[in-house]
Amino acid sequence: TDSGFVKKYSGVSSLLLSDSLQRLRIARWNRYWSPARKDSLLTALRAAGIAAGFKPEALMAYRSTLDAPYTPVDRETFAQVRKSYLDDYITETPDKATVVTLVKVTPEGRQKVYDAFATSPNVTVLDRQYLTGKFIDLINNDFGSIAWMSSILVFAVLLLTYGRIELTLMSFIPMVITFLWILGIMALLKIDFNIINIIISAFIFGMGDDYSLFIMDGLLQEYKTGKKNLDSYKSSIFLSAITTMAGLGVLVFAGHPALRSIAIISIVGILCVVVLSQILIPFLFKTLITDRVAKGRFPWTLSGFLKTLVSYTYFAAGSLLLTLIGFLLVRLRPFGRRRSKYAFHVVKSLFIRSLIYVMANVRKRIVNPQDFSKPSLLIVNHQSFLDSLLIQMQYPKFLLLTNSWVWNSPIMGGIVRLADYYPIMHGASGSVDKLRQRVAEGYSIVVFPEGSRSRDGAIRRFHKGAFYLAQELQLDILPVMLHGSGYTITKGDFLLKDGRIAIKFLPRIAPAGAPAPQDAPAAAPYAGQTKSVNRYFREAFAEFSRQEEQPAYYRELLTYNYIYKGPVLEWYMRVKTSMEGNYQLFHELLPLSGEILDIGCGYGFMSYMLSFSAPGRRITAFDYDEDKVDVAAHSFSADGSVPAGPTRTPIRWMQADATTFGFDRVYDGIVLADMLHYLQPDDRQALVRRCIAHLSQTGVLVIRDGDKDLKQRHQGTRYTEWFSTRFYGFNKTTDAGLSFFSFQEIRDIAAELNMECQPIDNTKFTSNVVYVIRHRK
Repeated sequence: TDSGFVKKYSGVSSLLLSDSLQRLRIARWNRYWSPARKDSLLTALRAAGIAAGFKPEALMAYRSTLDAPYTPVDRETFAQVRKSYLDDYITETPDKATVVTLVKVTPEGRQKVYDAFATSPNVTVLDRQYLTGKFIDLINNDFGSIAWMSSILVFAVLLLTYGRIELTLMSFIPMVITFLWILGIMALLKIDFNIINIIISAFIFGMGDDYSLFIMDGLLQEYKTGKKNLDSYKSSIFLSAITTMAGLGVLVFAGHPALRSIAIISIVGILCVVVLSQILIPFLFKTLITDRVAKGRFPWTLSGFLKTLVSYTYFAAGSLLLTLIGFLLVRLRPFGRRRSKYAFHVVKSLFIRSLIYVMANVRKRIVNPQDFSKPSLLIVNHQSFLDSLLIQMQYPKFLLLTNSWVWNSPIMGGIVRLADYYPIMHGASGSVDKLRQRVAEGYSIVVFPEGSRSRDGAIRRFHKGAFYLAQELQLDILPVMLHGSGYTITKGDFLLKDGRIAIKFLPRIAPAGAPAPQDAPAAAPYAGQTKSVNRYFREAFAEFSRQEEQPAYYRELLTYNYIYKGPVLEWYMRVKTSMEGNYQLFHELLPLSGEILDIGCGYGFMSYMLSFSAPGRRITAFDYDEDKVDVAAHSFSADGSVPAGPTRTPIRWMQADATTFGFDRVYDGIVLADMLHYLQPDDRQALVRRCIAHLSQTGVLVIRDGDKDLKQRHQGTRYTEWFSTRFYGFNKTTDAGLSFFSFQEIRDIAAELNMECQPIDNTKFTSNVVYVIRHRK
């Protein structure tokens, strides 16, 4: 304390002395109080007492104090004092003891205390303020780690809950933005993190998680079934936010700054959470999903976005590079005019081929490939931006007739002009002389005679210009059919889908005066030839489309109708349709047009596939489970639209009981797939009879169910039904439960009603057998 930087100190050393120190002090006491000093002190005390009015003997008690024999304190007394008052300051272990002494120093003296004891091996200096600061630093560091771990955990839980990375990101991103907003506002208000703020921040993060989940669940419920519950979710969030802000916000009136910071952070944080959950999540959901679905487009997915981004980036970067290469070859002509131009066409064709095959998610198939060494005029149907690329990759020496937007395109325009493509807006008659020279050099002409892309894939009227050029240049007409390009990149949309593109070359059509090959229309003057080739092309393309558009072709379209409707339903659809072979068998058994009835349609997988694969089918589908019908009816293909395909008649969805369903018409096809064992025998037989009674004369009744007579395989059917009805709960049963039956029962009914009954047994692990029932001819 004499140094000035130690204000005061306290410790147990002044109260508890060791035995040796006690003896030293007792000896010092005895040496000091000699008989002469005792007598002198007592004489002085007596005189002072008499002067103060005390009797002489009143102060004699001091004599006993001075003459008393003193000994060190015994251990029992020492332990009692220590236990009662001093245990907090003493810690003993078998090999050492620690005694705490409290020292209060000035701020500038803290380091001097450290320095004073730096060389003392048995002394440790601890600073409470320093330890508190370190403790807060550790909490802050741990908070960062905990925030990362909790974020990863929340992200994983969201991913498991929604089963889609897109929905997980939509829910999670607002939470991250909220946290960043809170940090920014705290920095602006100069509010430091402390242990209380950290706890409040974690609390707000948790509320943001809850609010995001509520909003997302409301959006998904509306998207899945059309039931609008989002407003009730929003109301609940507002009430929760208001009560929470009111409860914590009153702390803003507290005197302590730490309590006021709790109120400010709570109010700001909850407001951020509410605003972002109520605005950002619905905005993202609407932009990426519902708005696109409302326009008949596929909703965005992360995989679709990445595939599209990679392909378009490759196209844009490659086009710019190709333009540069074209400028060097065509303008500078290092190999001469003709060779340099041809070299550019070769490079262009190779780049376009690489672009098409970079799109690995798109399957490509060429039917009847051609030898293009003999120049011809190719007429190609037009559905998509991809069409010109699919043609150009076939052969370098192709010249396209382009429209104005391609000619002036900032990305493709340079390539088009360098390749000597001809702008069709200048008219076909003015191009004859220019194109004649290029034809003489071995180049073929490519024309899209429809003029513009067809949105529904149908072949529209051909313009006469292409046929005028063929006549004037005496070129064979080579019809080329492109199928699937309009689905892969649909007109008016950028999404690159997992399409199947088929390119088919039809027989060449000879120019006027030459004999025509078999199966090709005869040559005629271009005006009449335009109509005849148009008709020929339509018929050939209709047959080609019918061959290509089997159920497997529409698998991705069906999948997109059921994503964002819950992970269990989505994967059930994927597994179910895969096991069913995309319902190819039912497609082949049922007529391609007419009235079709799907009884027990469930979620509508088969009904959609049958509708997609044949535009002429008018399908009625019903199920007794209203929730399933709601899901099926609120898919984005419910209006009958198919990308780059003709609009189908919308499926008529109904909730009904098969035992009481009123057949209001005659049907060309009726399907009873895996549903008869949900009925009891009397109801089952009555339903089959009513189905037969409402079949047209050319109609077909398709029944598939488990045949309990196939005992070994029937165990597999029972097992799958247990999963379907008990484990996953996809299908509901009545109180009577399931009632499997022998297919002899169906055969007897068919024989009784004079119907033809044909079995199809194509399963190995279940007893499911298909019976096709028709009127006898």
